[in-house]
Amino acid sequence: MKFLVLFLFMSTAFAQHSEQPLKEDSTDLRDQSVLFSIEDVSGGKSWFLERSPSFTNVLRKIEKGDETVRKIDGRVAQKLDRDFAARFLKCQYEITSPEGECKVTLRLTMKGEAQDICAKDDKKSQEIQSFLTELTKRF
Repeated sequence: MKFLVLFLFMSTAFAQHSEQPLKEDSTDLRDQSVLFSIEDVSGGKSWFLERSPSFTNVLRKIEKGDETVRKIDGRVAQKLDRDFAARFLKCQYEITSPEGECKVTLRLTMKGEAQDICAKDDKKSQEIQSFLTELTKRF
């Protein structure tokens, strides 16, 4: 019994002198995840759908240095994410691109994958422009 009491006393004494963990840095940018982004290269506009670790969804629009942020409902964010994903995949795999070099007008990013849409890609541009029309109504 003496050994047990001595062991408990010593373990609590050592635990008090152990190092305390350092505070976490709250400026870590990895906490905000971008679900998708659309960049209008020629127009200088960008749209983002972002989700925080607490599942707060925001739409962010950057236009010529001005930034607009709108908090949106989770169901709306999920609908926008699915709609964009369907259009992104359709542009990437179903619609063919013209041959040769071209000027990039739209840059799409979805969960780490990027896709450039050229000025010659009329079908792809129309597909994304209809989505952008829906997206701009939210601002």
